[in-house]
Amino acid sequence: MGEKNNKRELSANEFSAIVKKAYDRGRSDHGMTVQQLLQDIKHDLLKLKV
Repeated sequence: MGEKNNKRELSANEFSAIVKKAYDRGRSDHGMTVQQLLQDIKHDLLKLKV
């Protein structure tokens, strides 16, 4: 029960920056689909997890 989780916690600032980047990209790239934005967010979050 007292085991430490080795995953690094994402700070609110890091998460906000990723969401803002996706939002800005979605607004500026009219060919962008929701699925593509979600893939980008997933990729960015996985990079932070390493």
